[in-house]
Amino acid sequence: MKPTKEQIKQYYGQALQRCLDSYARLDDKEWKKKASDRWTAKDYLAHLVITQEEQGTRLPQQALAGEPGQLPGFDGREAINDYNEQMLAKVRDLPVAELMGRLKAAFEESLRTLEGFSEADLDKPASNPEWDRPGTVRDLFFASYLHLPGHYQDIRRVAKKKLPHWMEAGTPEEVHFQLDRIFHFMPLVFWPDRGADMNVTYAFNMEGAGGGQWALRIGDGKAETEDGAPESFDMELRTKPQLWIDLSNNDLNPMWAITTRKVHLGGNAGLAMKLGTLFQVSE
Repeated sequence: MKPTKEQIKQYYGQALQRCLDSYARLDDKEWKKKASDRWTAKDYLAHLVITQEEQGTRLPQQALAGEPGQLPGFDGREAINDYNEQMLAKVRDLPVAELMGRLKAAFEESLRTLEGFSEADLDKPASNPEWDRPGTVRDLFFASYLHLPGHYQDIRRVAKKKLPHWMEAGTPEEVHFQLDRIFHFMPLVFWPDRGADMNVTYAFNMEGAGGGQWALRIGDGKAETEDGAPESFDMELRTKPQLWIDLSNNDLNPMWAITTRKVHLGGNAGLAMKLGTLFQVSE
């Protein structure tokens, strides 16, 4: 069942507040540390800001007007890294305090925009040039929501003692909501050219508090997600929500996780190794 407008507002707002509270605990040295091969923790904060400012209200408003989603300077999915660098350059040198203020303002503006939409509005067709195919206005808000925990985990790399794992800090309800949104969002960022010859079903079994089961089917050059366990599967991935997030963010080595039984695979294990390229989302 798709989340209602009130549920979106609730979990979106909770995610924003958790980020604001957590980031306020970081000092200047931590913000300057490398959080990945490409970016510092501050770069990720700046990326969150400029992406939300550029897309948070623009794309939903375009969708309501019946217009295709357009982002100035975006030249296609293959050029996403270049686009992100261009956008980042606009705000990269701003002080952390200013970035924090703009982060709060940009996401709160998105929440105010959401407030003015009806359930019917949220189900209207929408597109994002970063997606494989059109979705709905509801999906645009989910994209903004998922950006928060995704890059929280990136920023957390520079201060793991200060910032708890996103899944550890959430209630079971929050954990399940995020997992459900991830699995239902994956088809939008599917790369059809990389899975054109595939006809398979993935079963995801997330164990523990907030977990659940989802099926992801790939065939005819597209991906679809269904709630619950499939009747049959080609590959099953079974693990805890926290470890799934770590795998998705490249914070957990897949081979080590499988060898140590942190992640259990069933069926064709080789299909698990394709997930990263089939649903790759850049920084």
